Amino acid sequence: MGSSLVDLFRSETEFDVKASEMYGLMREAAKAEFLLNAVKCDVPHTYARQIATGEKEDAPFIMAGIDLSPVKDWTPGQQDAVQGMTTEQETNALKEATKELAKLSAAGRDVRSGSGSVGIIRKHEQRVEWIDIQDIIRKGNAPVSLPPGTEINFTLKNGDPASVVVVGVDHYEKGDCVFWFRRIIGRHCMNRDDTNEGRFPDSDMNAYLNDEVFALLPDDLQSVIAVHKTVQKTADDDIETEGRLFLMSVYEGRGSNDWAEYNGIDKQFPFFEERRNRVAYDEDGDPVWFWTADPSAAYTTNFCYFDSRGYSNSYSASGDGGVAPLFVIK
Repeated sequence: MGSSLVDLFRSETEFDVKASEMYGLMREAAKAEFLLNAVKCDVPHTYARQIATGEKEDAPFIMAGIDLSPVKDWTPGQQDAVQGMTTEQETNALKEATKELAKLSAAGRDVRSGSGSVGIIRKHEQRVEWIDIQDIIRKGNAPVSLPPGTEINFTLKNGDPASVVVVGVDHYEKGDCVFWFRRIIGRHCMNRDDTNEGRFPDSDMNAYLNDEVFALLPDDLQSVIAVHKTVQKTADDDIETEGRLFLMSVYEGRGSNDWAEYNGIDKQFPFFEERRNRVAYDEDGDPVWFWTADPSAAYTTNFCYFDSRGYSNSYSASGDGGVAPLFVIK
C-alpha cells in the first residue's frame, strides 16, 4: 500500500522552509488565534474584522449608556413642585437639563447627584453595528447590556442625526428589545382628512411610518427590525395592523387614563412611569409634543398625544405633530 503525504512526517521531522514562507505561516497562525479568541469573548465583529485586516473602519453609530430617569431621592413633594410650574418654566428647566447633560457627556464624567438632577450612570461609548445589537438581544444579554435608558445615536440615509432609547426589554414577548425615537424623526399628521375613523391601522401616519420613514433607516437597521402587531378596539370589534414602525399607545406611555380606550392587551413601559421620560425632543434639543396611536375617546376628529412635559391630551388629526415611533428587535 502506498504511503500518504501524512506518512512522510514524523516527530521532529526537519524540512527546509524559506524565511518568507515561515513568516507567512506564523502571521496567519497568530491571526487565527486572535480571531478565535475574539469569537470566544463575543467581541463585536467590527472590531474583529479590523484586527484581521489592519484597516480602521468608520463607526456606523455610537452607543452610549445614559440613564435619564430620576435619581433615588426624587420625592413626590419635589415632583409636585415641578407639576406646579408653568409650561414655559418647565420647558426652560428641561432645556437647561439637556444642556447640562450634553456638557457632562462631552466631558465623559460620571455624575450622581440628587434633587431630581440628571444622572449619568453609564457613560462609555462603544462603536458597534446593529447586527451586534441583535446578537446581544438574541443571547439574552439585553437586560445587562441594553437596559432601559440606553441611548443609541446614528445617522439616517438623508444625513440627519437620529437618537433612539431602549424603553423595554422582554416587554411584548420574551427575548425582545423595544426602542423609541426620543428625538423625533419629523412632523406629520395622523390623517389629512381630519378624522380618526379607521384608527391607527388605516391612518396616513401608519403608511408614512412604514413607507417614507422606514426607507430613511440604515439598511443594517432595517434588516434587524421585527414586525409588530398593533391592536385597537372599536365599538364593533378589534382592528389590527402589522408594521415595523409603530406609535405607542397612551396606556403604554402613562398607564390607565381617560383619554383613550384600553385594548386589554397593552402594558405600560416601566421606563415611562416617570413622566419626564415621556418627553421627546426636536432637532434643536427642545421638548416637543408627539403623536400616539390612540384616537381620542371623546372626539371623532382627534388623536391623542403627549405634550412637551409628558402629559397626555388630544388634538386634530390633521395637525402636524412630532413623529416618535417605536420598533422592536428580537
